[in-house]
Amino acid sequence: MPLGAARFGLASSDAGSLELIQSQSVGGVSEILFTDLQGSKYDLHILEINQLRFQSSGNNVRLRVSNDGGSSYETGSVYSFTDLYYSQVAGSNEYRSTNAGFFDIGLLGGFGTNNSMSFYAEIYNANASSQYTYFTCQGVSHSSAAHHGQGMFFGGCTYKAQETINGFKLYGDGGNAINTCTATLYGVKK
Repeated sequence: MPLGAARFGLASSDAGSLELIQSQSVGGVSEILFTDLQGSKYDLHILEINQLRFQSSGNNVRLRVSNDGGSSYETGSVYSFTDLYYSQVAGSNEYRSTNAGFFDIGLLGGFGTNNSMSFYAEIYNANASSQYTYFTCQGVSHSSAAHHGQGMFFGGCTYKAQETINGFKLYGDGGNAINTCTATLYGVKK
């Protein structure tokens, strides 16, 4: 079931309910862009990724933020993150960095028939120019047994600059294109 106010038992007029900002069904793309966060309306955003499948190999999904509406994305050592994952092949592991140029928001992705990942993320303080922007994520994946097999992951990230974030992009590490995906962004009503 997709995320939505009904899932949490909230009427659409209730504070804390989800309001759709944008939904994209994509295929054969190198990036998924969200450049209108409507941040002045929301302190919290929810991102839902359903059945993301890569074109040619298993990859992670990376995120970079923008402070200029998507004209450019922050690539310096401005992300600090930790991801924990368990996979059928590699067992349990931690993946982290205190000075990365990205946040690996989705792990253990697959390609080919029946191999995909789904996850959701929460984005805090994107519109707060005097605070850091925080992300959390959790999800599941199914890829070939040679890559990771079945897996699950969760993690969090801090964007280490106090500024207004008004866009972000998702892309595969290693430059691998995204074959299919439905990506939906919600704002949580104040």
